Amino acid sequence: MSEAEGFSAAQVERLTGINAKTLHFWDRSGFLSPSLVQAHGTGSRRVYSFRDLVALRVAAQLRDAGISLQSLRKVVAVLRDMRSLENPLAETYLITNGHDVFEKRGDEVMSVLRQPGQSVFSFVIDLTRTVEQLQADIRQTHTA
Repeated sequence: MSEAEGFSAAQVERLTGINAKTLHFWDRSGFLSPSLVQAHGTGSRRVYSFRDLVALRVAAQLRDAGISLQSLRKVVAVLRDMRSLENPLAETYLITNGHDVFEKRGDEVMSVLRQPGQSVFSFVIDLTRTVEQLQADIRQTHTA
């Protein structure tokens, strides 16, 4: 199967590190289901899109960081309600400290788990911009 055709559950297991039992549970419980082909009984094949794989990897990373499945369900629900996102885990820049999950939009960081919608004081250093500005300043001083 190619990316255009989608990914089988076995391919998803290899690409995300999520075992078949967890994939099956997440699908049956409605947490993260394949968007291309849903399972229709025993022996049927699920087919996941690339976007599904992104969401699954993000969910696995958040779980590994200590966020419970119940909390992930809340994060998805809040982001769908607040931002009308179809697949929030694949469409949103998320940050976690292991206790809360935050959405980063531009320079704003907002809680989506503990205090949904509450802006959080943050100071994010854009290292790429800092390095580029420093290099430009150095070039400018050499030409002056």
